[in-house]
Amino acid sequence: MIDDEPTSFEIVKATIDWKSFDIVPEYAESAVAAMDKIKQEMPDIVLTDIMMPGIDGFELIEWIKTNSYNCEIIILTAYGTFEYARKALDFGVTGYLLKPINEAELKDLLNKAIININQNLKQAEHGDSVNYTLPVRLACEYIEKNFQEDINLNKISNYVSLSKNYFCNIFKKETGVTIWDYLIRIRMEEAKKMLLETEQKAYDVSEKVGYDDPSYFGRLFKKYTGFTPIEFRDSRR
Repeated sequence: MIDDEPTSFEIVKATIDWKSFDIVPEYAESAVAAMDKIKQEMPDIVLTDIMMPGIDGFELIEWIKTNSYNCEIIILTAYGTFEYARKALDFGVTGYLLKPINEAELKDLLNKAIININQNLKQAEHGDSVNYTLPVRLACEYIEKNFQEDINLNKISNYVSLSKNYFCNIFKKETGVTIWDYLIRIRMEEAKKMLLETEQKAYDVSEKVGYDDPSYFGRLFKKYTGFTPIEFRDSRR
């Protein structure tokens, strides 16, 4: 949760049983701190206030969307203006809650977020059977050929000759997942093959599928498969 008032986080944290949703709530006191956490932890769900010093909540959401971090976003705010609600709708957030937070409403939105996450994973698994428009097909082919490299949104959008925002929108619209999710799926599936078909160490596999940081690769792999790389290899032998 991102809020410049720590007491707001403590109140939300105490509102529901987070373990029942298999969620560990974490806190960032600013959008800048949240960006660092999002890069490192790759959260599935982000809860954010709007009015914060420096970078506000909407700027944070725009950064998340532009960089293709596939988070379900729930806005928690004391400001219930029509303008804010309309802007939240334009950004395609999962929900918009007014403070003080209602327990039932928060639970409903968390359930909605979890359903969306599961649907996106299923769509990613079956995405290869769909006929996409040329820019999306080119992007998929580029990722499949270059997933070992340092791929970022700038490189892909330049390759298909589209602006980053427009490309992200059409890719998500046509595939049901973000470009970031697609890249992770390609890398994780290749990592699974390498772990099962070779004796390479996990850190070697990490490097060969495009991750210089083995611990980061390990977190992503566990998030994708439910196992650490070593557990995955051992469980299938």
